[in-house]
Amino acid sequence: MRKASVELEQWHEAKRQCSLSDAQVQMARELGMKPKRLIAAGTTAQGTTPMPLAQRIENLYLGRFKKPLPDTVVPLRQLLHDARARERAEAHEQRRRKRQAEKDHAEAARISLLTLHRLCNAIGLGRAGIPHVEDDYDSRPTNAAK
Repeated sequence: MRKASVELEQWHEAKRQCSLSDAQVQMARELGMKPKRLIAAGTTAQGTTPMPLAQRIENLYLGRFKKPLPDTVVPLRQLLHDARARERAEAHEQRRRKRQAEKDHAEAARISLLTLHRLCNAIGLGRAGIPHVEDDYDSRPTNAAK
């Protein structure tokens, strides 16, 4: 798992442990709260504070944003699903780029070897000690053969 999905997993755990709704979790995230601190505050002070954690989040959100709820509430499960899908797509793209780079490198090495073959043929050394590479240039006449 990458950073985004790990953090969302922590938010899911905080939601479960503190009995918060999706809207309350989203409010806490928009307020900049951290899931680990939220869990600690929710579990240790559950009965000792005059205001429950969920209500505290709602009051802070109302104070800062001047509205009782976010305009659109996106379920945490949907955010987690989207983050995992994005990470899978990024990993796939990275693997594709790596394979393409390996192909490009192999092609560049093959072209370098072909150039070396032609140079050796041009100065009359032939292909002594150089591995043979099949190519379409082998049938073309070189300067040394003329």
